[in-house]
Amino acid sequence: MTDLQVPSVGAADVMEGGFQVVDVRSPGEFADGHMPGAVNMPFLDDLQREAVGIAYRQGGSPRARLLAMELVAAGLPEYLRSLAELARSQPRGRRVAVMCRRGGERSRNVVLLLALIGVHAVRVTGGYQAHRREVLAGLDRWRPTVPVFTLHGQTGVGKSSLLRALEVIAPTMRGPRPWPLDLEAVAQHRGSLLGGLNQSGKRCQKDFDALLWDALRRPRGDYLVLEGEGSKIGRLCVPSSVACAIRSGRPVLVTAPLPARVERILQEYDPSGWGEEDVERFRQGLRLVAARLSRETVRSLETAFDDGRFTDVVEGLLVEYYDSLYQRSSVEGRDFVLRFASGADPIEDARRFARSAARLIREVSSDPRVGYR
Repeated sequence: MTDLQVPSVGAADVMEGGFQVVDVRSPGEFADGHMPGAVNMPFLDDLQREAVGIAYRQGGSPRARLLAMELVAAGLPEYLRSLAELARSQPRGRRVAVMCRRGGERSRNVVLLLALIGVHAVRVTGGYQAHRREVLAGLDRWRPTVPVFTLHGQTGVGKSSLLRALEVIAPTMRGPRPWPLDLEAVAQHRGSLLGGLNQSGKRCQKDFDALLWDALRRPRGDYLVLEGEGSKIGRLCVPSSVACAIRSGRPVLVTAPLPARVERILQEYDPSGWGEEDVERFRQGLRLVAARLSRETVRSLETAFDDGRFTDVVEGLLVEYYDSLYQRSSVEGRDFVLRFASGADPIEDARRFARSAARLIREVSSDPRVGYR
């Protein structure tokens, strides 16, 4: 069967669009990282894949292929029927591209089996590994081709809210259009002690990289707006090219009064709705920062949390921990091109920011000595 030719397409071409990617790897492989937009329809489940791997090591390809067909035989008609329905549901001209780990046996066999029932699919050459190489190479060589603004500011000032609001207004703008990229949303982590709490899921590094490259490879505006992240967001590493863009971007200081910051944090994290796992993760985080706080402060925060006085907890963390840390790491010695006070209406904030950014861009563009940063 390996001598039979099947129609193929490269990973880079698939990433340009026009295909519905069907990832036929096992659920465990898919969860470890996959191409954005891919649908997981495993040819073998995790246990079956392990058994086939053992057969390959013990008896080579013929034995592994035979075992694979034995394992999938009973469910093969329904499997192909589901694939055919997916193919028929695609818009005209959009083909199914079958991806496995290396573009080998599994994707080849699925494409051949689909051809027998009249579905003309293609195999992704090199499989997921080729896609992963494209992502890493793309992130490594990426450099911003538009001006970059980097948002700095203490925890709770509304940097993420501003990015989300810029996303809303960007399509309606006639002047320089913002291109906001919320790295914390891509990472599903807010980059702080509470960062992973009250989130929709957990992001692995491979998926973070893939989604980030998907967002970066085509500029969607006239200037890029990023938040001043460090080298990591939670446990995820920020690619060096993106970290460089953050550091060299034109710095903007976002400010807000302490009561407004506390209220915003309470709305975003909603500790009143946490489950046992979230509560334990918060306690673990508090233990991690305890070395920077006095014993009295730690006890006071723990007591307030146990009593449900979440406003006191948030205000205490901001005053005793976050603000001084952020002042030293991100504010002292930095020459901001704009100091921006956030308000209660994120959309109005976005409009005000866009007007200020447009003015700054015009000022810089009139100076031939200054390029994009």
